[in-house]
Amino acid sequence: MDKFYSPKIIAILFNQKSKDAESLALVIKQKLKDDFEVFSQSTESALNNGLDNKKIDLIISIGGDGTVLRCAHVLNGSNSPILGINLGRLGFLCEIDSHDIDQKLLSYLDGNGVIEQRSILKINLYKNNSKKEFFALNDFVLARGSKVRIIDVEASLNNNHFATYRGDGVVVSTATGSTAYSLSLGGAILSPSSNNMIIKPIASHTSLLGGLVMESDAKLTLKADSREDLSITVDGFIDTQLREFDYIEVQVDDSKTVNFVRSHDFKSEYWNSLAKKLELRKGESLGR
Repeated sequence: MDKFYSPKIIAILFNQKSKDAESLALVIKQKLKDDFEVFSQSTESALNNGLDNKKIDLIISIGGDGTVLRCAHVLNGSNSPILGINLGRLGFLCEIDSHDIDQKLLSYLDGNGVIEQRSILKINLYKNNSKKEFFALNDFVLARGSKVRIIDVEASLNNNHFATYRGDGVVVSTATGSTAYSLSLGGAILSPSSNNMIIKPIASHTSLLGGLVMESDAKLTLKADSREDLSITVDGFIDTQLREFDYIEVQVDDSKTVNFVRSHDFKSEYWNSLAKKLELRKGESLGR
């Protein structure tokens, strides 16, 4: 992990649906304005209109994991890191809980941290002889629409037909997304430094147990055999429709990452923190 240096220009992006997030953004802005160039904006505004200041050294995200995902899409490939402040329930992607900001925030802003890089998915949707490009930090979901009918999703790996999944759809996730929708379907948890992707069918008889973990240079092509409406969701908030004869190519992007500010002991403490958030520990540990 590379060292994080004290920023000069800070963007505070907050969940516009949370009054607490907006209030906290204003409080933090007031505290920082004498030492940093700082502005605050809702993630909705930043996604729709761009950042008020294009030249930023750091995004402070205030909300939950969904807010962090939106911040990543605001950056859209920029190397500026994200420092997440958690107001949500679990906050897998956040670094600081809201009640700890007085003790911890200024330490990070003084440069006491490291940069963690997370891999992303590059997604190309081929539709009506045109191509739409997306990226996902968490996951990409192809699923049936409003009608409760089984769909067939044909999956090809490296241009070779691999499987046809019958069910409600397919989730393709990064290591970051392995603790999200994929995990709820029984998928494996990948190390955050992994640049592999997981393919996990939804409500399918061919569930392949924990799903399929693919190497970083694999190319996945998905086609859905259905005349019904199908939906594509990227990182839980970008939605579009898929029609018959459309298809999607998904790969790990080998040229871009999303960067986060972390504590120096993040790597050694990651699994300990994850176990606590998932409440995996029952009773006392077995001593030696």
